[in-house]
Amino acid sequence: MKKYDELAREWRERKKNMLIDKENPICNWDDTDVLFFRENQGKKITDNNPYVNILDVEEFELLLENEPYPLSPPAMARSGNPKSKTGEFFKVMHKEVTGDEMHYFKDQMISMERIMKEIKGGAPKPNPEKKMDLHELKGEMKKYAKSLGFSSVGVTKLDRRYVSAGYENEIAYDTIILLGYEMPKEIIENYPKPQGELGAFYAYTGCARNVHKVADFIRDKGYQCQARDWKGGIKYPPHSVNAGLGNYSTYGVCITPEAGTRLKYCAILIDELPIDQPRDFNIEEFCSRCRMCQKSCPSKSIPKEEKMHKGILKRQTRFATCFEMMTTDRECMKCVRVCPFSLFGYEKCMDTLPEYYRYNLAKEDLDMEFLRGEGEIDGKK
Repeated sequence: MKKYDELAREWRERKKNMLIDKENPICNWDDTDVLFFRENQGKKITDNNPYVNILDVEEFELLLENEPYPLSPPAMARSGNPKSKTGEFFKVMHKEVTGDEMHYFKDQMISMERIMKEIKGGAPKPNPEKKMDLHELKGEMKKYAKSLGFSSVGVTKLDRRYVSAGYENEIAYDTIILLGYEMPKEIIENYPKPQGELGAFYAYTGCARNVHKVADFIRDKGYQCQARDWKGGIKYPPHSVNAGLGNYSTYGVCITPEAGTRLKYCAILIDELPIDQPRDFNIEEFCSRCRMCQKSCPSKSIPKEEKMHKGILKRQTRFATCFEMMTTDRECMKCVRVCPFSLFGYEKCMDTLPEYYRYNLAKEDLDMEFLRGEGEIDGKK
């Protein structure tokens, strides 16, 4: 079995050759191609989503124009620590893995290579006969994805402001299907000394093995699409919130009722599909009383208070300190491990909230009788 460094070196060489191949160039959209330059359809959803909380849209767009989201996490891209690099990160991971040390990487690299070929025009052709309409397709696709192990599946419009620099030309479609693969609770509970399995890479591998199956399912029904891996060049948390899968956690990922924060995402891009709506799960109300992730973070990477960051009121995790610890020490998972939503489940967390705070204030018509303590909610006083 090849070691990671050798396999990664071969993959980088193949990727380089793909990018410079003149006969089959990568799909680059120009101003004559409406696919890339048409309206950013996800912008309106994000700007009007109170659970994303962009307070100053102009500042947000100006800052992104001058400093787009980077290709790599800051700690891996710019850290002064020579050990804080991607290769060192994987060596740290190998310390904890028993058995085949390529268990996590071979499927991911096969997936990445297929994605690169599809970007260059090598995607399988869809069935020429559409077998169902878009509403049927969405329902059947969700059922199929969940049968493969994706616990959270949602659809929204792509907000191109959340596409990392260097990936813009790869994104040919305007609708994004979010697929969340669960990190098993029994694996997370073994941290900080995982017993032969790694939570994040378990889920990344699940994404790599199954995202193409969902994409091929869609093509078989007569619709073209494009799979994206767990890196993807797309910021998944805001799209997950836009797709109604959950609400932001204290440290910036999406908490879902199905798995809390024990999810890693991949995605499928498609031209059109009925979208899901953002929802208020009252998660922030619970998080405001908890903050266990912030209190227990060993690298102090999660701030206590919200502040404006690129026009958004949020707690911005300090990735430089978070990733540096993981690349030089161990995969931490403390924030996931202590999260009550991840440990005990959504229903138990909601049961601890006073009934008043479980009322969904996002409804169009507020029940003033209930708010004054005179009415009922869900049949209860």
